[in-house]
Amino acid sequence: MFDKAKLKDVLSQYKKDFLPKHWADEKYKWEAVKCFQDNWDINAEDFADMLSRSLSKTYNLLASMNNFPARMITGFAKTAPEEVRAMYIDLFDETKEVYERINTFKMQSSIFYSKSSVINDFRQFYFEIKA
Repeated sequence: MFDKAKLKDVLSQYKKDFLPKHWADEKYKWEAVKCFQDNWDINAEDFADMLSRSLSKTYNLLASMNNFPARMITGFAKTAPEEVRAMYIDLFDETKEVYERINTFKMQSSIFYSKSSVINDFRQFYFEIKA
């Protein structure tokens, strides 16, 4: 059985410890979320620019080692903004199961990547999709 009182105690302690122990290292993550929220507009006329601004503070959250998914998806949005917009509309459609939405988004990204041989700039990036 789930002990709500114990969870409440753990969350309370976590919140108490968070600022002094973790805020300095974690602040940029909250700033990235705020940046996304402040800039996101699925109906933006220039979808690629809006997406780029929305993801501009993700830093290592959407880039690590040889993976650059933020650069890839914004590049795809510059090439095919309406297709990428549709991908995001589907991704945020909460009438569907979250796993289904994420998997579909990843599969569509993989399809874009496989077609990107005609877009030479994208071939310089390593992009792995794990389905």
